Amino acid sequence: MKGTVGIVAFAFGVPETILSNQHIAQISSRKARELEAPVYTQLDVRVEQGIEVEYTDEQLGNPPATLRIARGAIQWAKRRGFRDLWIVAAKPHLSRCLRDLTYAVREAGVQIKIHACKEIEQCPPDEWFCPNSTQVRTQSRKNWQNRERILKFMPMFFYKRVAS
Repeated sequence: MKGTVGIVAFAFGVPETILSNQHIAQISSRKARELEAPVYTQLDVRVEQGIEVEYTDEQLGNPPATLRIARGAIQWAKRRGFRDLWIVAAKPHLSRCLRDLTYAVREAGVQIKIHACKEIEQCPPDEWFCPNSTQVRTQSRKNWQNRERILKFMPMFFYKRVAS
């Protein structure tokens, strides 16, 4: 599989020291070592030393939208000739990450299979939310669900404008 697969890791909150981002970094690192694959991620996900990593463009303290990360990941995968991408994201964020990546694949007109890392399921559900996150939406399940309900059911033509 080496050379045909990549890992895409989506942060869940800010900064890198919160538990959710530590879980994401650990799962990403294990999967990258297992598959001998590079990682595409955000500044708040710090994978282990020795793993090839490319960070999405972002300004410190201003993480990019999920769709923008997905589009960047697909362009990265396209440049690298990847046929498969393994996704690491917080369980509450996973369905939107998968939706946005699938959309970005269609938009780019490429043949890339998207897989979710099963290890995500091993994290206790409440450990994804952290009151120490500087992003209010990831501090609690209630905050997340209030925002996510809107984004999940928003028509894609409108979501693209909001998320770009």
